[in-house]
Amino acid sequence: MNDWILVAVVLVGGLLVGVVASRLVHGFVGSPARPEPVQQAAKPLASLALSLGLVAGLIAALGIVQPESLDQLRIDAIAFIPKALSAAIIIIGANVLSAFATTALGRTLGRMPVQTQRLANMAVKATIVALASLLAVAQLGINTDVVNLGVAAIFFGIAASLTLLVGLGGNGVAREVAATRAVKRLVGQGDTVRLGDLEGVVAAVHPTSVELSTGDGEAVLIPSSQLVNQTITIERASADAEVRSL
Repeated sequence: MNDWILVAVVLVGGLLVGVVASRLVHGFVGSPARPEPVQQAAKPLASLALSLGLVAGLIAALGIVQPESLDQLRIDAIAFIPKALSAAIIIIGANVLSAFATTALGRTLGRMPVQTQRLANMAVKATIVALASLLAVAQLGINTDVVNLGVAAIFFGIAASLTLLVGLGGNGVAREVAATRAVKRLVGQGDTVRLGDLEGVVAAVHPTSVELSTGDGEAVLIPSSQLVNQTITIERASADAEVRSL
């Protein structure tokens, strides 16, 4: 009975050690002073610290219940630890790499719709993490046939994601860019535009939208296609009011 009480104490102790280590790692790595990609690696590293605490508690509990099993466990651990460390390094590195990749991609796709940016970021991050997971699984000695099937599924997912990206986002952007070409011939900076209940002064004409400054000091972005497909009133900065049906 005393042994089981000791086992419970050891397990709870391992859990507490893991929780404390997890919070320390998260606070250190996730500090605001760190670069953003390093901060994003704080969560997986904290989870790793928690797991190590739990594993330590389980091993200690096993030593209490069956001390002779620790000898075989030690032999297996010596053979397994390098593989596990390699897999952990691959996963952590993939998280950091995906953070850098999504940051760079966000700057590249800054003018695209938010939905398209989110889809592209998810596809890139999922691809990097999934490929890294497959490499980690291979390091652990899982059957390579399973790994090969996983690789094929990942590349199929990449192709499907790119198709969706072009189909859902590319067409919309192209439509807005084409509409902007027509809008630029009719409105310019400083013109007053009325579209339904909305009225504002043109502050800028962007590649896919027109920025209006309203009377209350707010800026409103109107997709160029709305100006093309609806009747608008244009009061030029140096001319009389006129109505254009685009």
